[in-house]
Amino acid sequence: MLAEIASVSIAGVAIGSVYALMALAINVVFAARRIVNFAQGELVMLAGLSGITLMTSFNLLYLGAFVIACAAAGIAALAVERVAVRPLSSSEHDIAWILSIVAASIILSNLLLLIFSTDAQRFPSLVGSRAMTFAGVRYVPDQLVAIGGAVAAILVLALIQERTIVGKAMKAVSLDPEMASMLGISVNRYVGGAFALAGGMAGLTAFLVGPLTFVSAQLGFSLTIKGFAAAALGGLGTFRGAIAGGFVIGLTETFVSTYVSSGLKDIVSLVALCVILIFRPYGLVGEPKVVKV
Repeated sequence: MLAEIASVSIAGVAIGSVYALMALAINVVFAARRIVNFAQGELVMLAGLSGITLMTSFNLLYLGAFVIACAAAGIAALAVERVAVRPLSSSEHDIAWILSIVAASIILSNLLLLIFSTDAQRFPSLVGSRAMTFAGVRYVPDQLVAIGGAVAAILVLALIQERTIVGKAMKAVSLDPEMASMLGISVNRYVGGAFALAGGMAGLTAFLVGPLTFVSAQLGFSLTIKGFAAAALGGLGTFRGAIAGGFVIGLTETFVSTYVSSGLKDIVSLVALCVILIFRPYGLVGEPKVVKV
């Protein structure tokens, strides 16, 4: 029984790692511009489908396909920021960005459908997708890669945010863009950099989640909702919250799918989000916002 629970937990942590990366990418943009990038899932699918095409049709090596796919997602993210975000007001009270980014995500989704078709595609595995057993615990090597890749990305992102001038400048832009501009910080440059970083993270997410399931042009919106749910669950804009929210949703989905019904996993995750937000609207890790009058 313990071995079975451990096996399910590994699967839950693996998918939770992917959700955590999605939530972190969403939080990177939110921290820089106070908006939610609802096109993040489409960026992941763009990177995944591009990577599959490069490896299967052009026989490109895994690393080369990864670099090009991340670059493609980063460029697409910059295009979203330049066209759908930058022309709009930077006021927190202006919600026109919601329609603008949703429109951008729909356009991206339809372009992916036109270029790559509607067929779901299996992503090539780097280390093998055959299940293995150790001490009675069943796991798939791709799951361990997903966990390790996510942990490495989390550590690098934490280092960038806490130890570099770029990370500190992004924080300044988030807290007070007008003051940051007066201090000589290019607000547009750092917001664009946040989108580009989120695009690169979309590429990593695609190469981690792809071998665990499959990639399709129609899965972007669903993945975005999971990432947003994880970010909101932990607390929008919080680094630790994104990680906590991702793992909570990943583990909840996996255990419900295994022991209750696979058809309920999405419902239970969103119900858990609603319940937590009712009692803690600022998320598990987030702090209530103090408004000075």
